Amino acid sequence: IHDGFLFHQPIDLSRYPDLEQYGKTDGFSLNYYSNWSDFDIEFADPATVETLAAHLSTVWLRDADTNLARPVSIPVRSDGARPSGTARHFISVPYEDGHALEDYFVELVDAAQHHIQIVNPYLNLTPKLAQAVDRALARGVRIDIVGRIDLKGDIGGKFLTALNKLFVEKYGDRINIREFKAPDVVLHSKIMMIDERLVAISSVNLNNRSFFHDSENGMMVLDPAFYTRMKPIYDDYVAHSNPVATNVTIPWAYRLLFDEDWVRQAF
Repeated sequence: IHDGFLFHQPIDLSRYPDLEQYGKTDGFSLNYYSNWSDFDIEFADPATVETLAAHLSTVWLRDADTNLARPVSIPVRSDGARPSGTARHFISVPYEDGHALEDYFVELVDAAQHHIQIVNPYLNLTPKLAQAVDRALARGVRIDIVGRIDLKGDIGGKFLTALNKLFVEKYGDRINIREFKAPDVVLHSKIMMIDERLVAISSVNLNNRSFFHDSENGMMVLDPAFYTRMKPIYDDYVAHSNPVATNVTIPWAYRLLFDEDWVRQAF
């Protein structure tokens, strides 16, 4: 786990030559150092924990030829002592499962009737997901996003920032976009809430990489009571963010670069 999840400054690991000494370089070096702000969820019900552990184990025990983890998603039920609702855990392998995660998120956005609330630092939508967002906006769905437009410090931060600005340029007049304002911290949480009754907490970035290249996992909870518990957390993200100006400046070189679909798919 990258030290930036735990420590504000790089830790001197010279006493441990077998450990990676992360630096403060920018660009594409895997030696980069960033401070991350994430969101975690804890499961305490024994039956649920055992079910999730068994499902996650299919990543390590996946088929050697196809890399598929089966099943792609499973339902999870509590012991009855907690609020009633439906939860589903998913694991995606997009380069083998036919982009099942992309189709799932498109379905979720298409199901929204009046409100989508999102916390996510990466805003490089796939064409199918962008079309779903356009459809939602066209039918009057309100979309609010808390992100981190400036991703300086992240690997390839200049490229990622340009992609986020392209999103702001396209949607800034139709979507309420806010930027997480904690200094020198890269927002890394991924939360999506739909119609005050569905909550998704996952590793899924809203970028091409998550839907085309990276394995992801997460939990979907369909339960208004659970949304009520999550709403103050979302409100805290909003309170620590500022509105994003829509008149963004994007160098022409990045515009030309990201006109190529294969380039966008790399990010």
